[in-house]
Amino acid sequence: MIVFNGSVYARINSLPEDELNGLLHFGISIVENIRVEAEKLIFWESHYFKMMASMRILRMEIPMSFTMEYLEEQIIKLLQENKLNTVSSKISLSFFSKHIPTRCTPIVPTSFLIEAETSETFSSIQFGSRNIELYKDHWVVKGLFGTLESSNDRIRKLATVYAYENNFEDLILLNENKQVSETLIGSLFVVQGDVIKTPPLTSGCRSSVYRQVVIDLLKKIEGVDLIEEAVSPFELQKADELFVVSLSNGIQSVKQYRKKVFSSNKATLLFPKFMTNYRLS
Repeated sequence: MIVFNGSVYARINSLPEDELNGLLHFGISIVENIRVEAEKLIFWESHYFKMMASMRILRMEIPMSFTMEYLEEQIIKLLQENKLNTVSSKISLSFFSKHIPTRCTPIVPTSFLIEAETSETFSSIQFGSRNIELYKDHWVVKGLFGTLESSNDRIRKLATVYAYENNFEDLILLNENKQVSETLIGSLFVVQGDVIKTPPLTSGCRSSVYRQVVIDLLKKIEGVDLIEEAVSPFELQKADELFVVSLSNGIQSVKQYRKKVFSSNKATLLFPKFMTNYRLS
């Protein structure tokens, strides 16, 4: 079951023909993944405002009906239809324009699509089992546009193929200045002593809710100095620890980059605090 513009359908190909054509021809502009625990939307307010900001960046129409309460109702409705309202699940909330903008109608109507699937609850920090490496075939787009999930999606798909072909667990993406942006999985944090650095949004990394949650937590931990600034690939081999933050895996400690094997001390310290925020959100 899916929810499309407030109505429940058995599957995507059950959509009305004009709506299906719009989805196929114009594609999805914004995708936001959200974790749900027994009908409780995790970090829902942060996700909602991120989606609204993304639609403004892309000059998409934001109907008055797209309130936080309305979209939450639609998500709960889908969970109940799929009998997922008592378990952990992941929601994919997508927005796209119904037709191509014209001179007469530069801002066109926006449709939304909601899909759901079961998901495991975070139980512990994740530990990497393979090496990670730099991806240097293509550079990600920097700046405000680069923070959108869809902006560098094609590059991430190409890099995923490269990772599978070469048996890497994850790949570090670089921008055109050859600075670290993020990894395929999520936001990268580089630990050296008590200093933890993460690339700023201007590097081209995705504006992730979970990234911001961890940044806010680290700023409150006594003895830890969190810095958002450009990260050079040369800094990675000097680091004591690397960890990646994402909606899919929570906090994942990186095992090895090239010949450097990392510890997981700061990630292990951070995880309980992260889970407290997660449960209370």
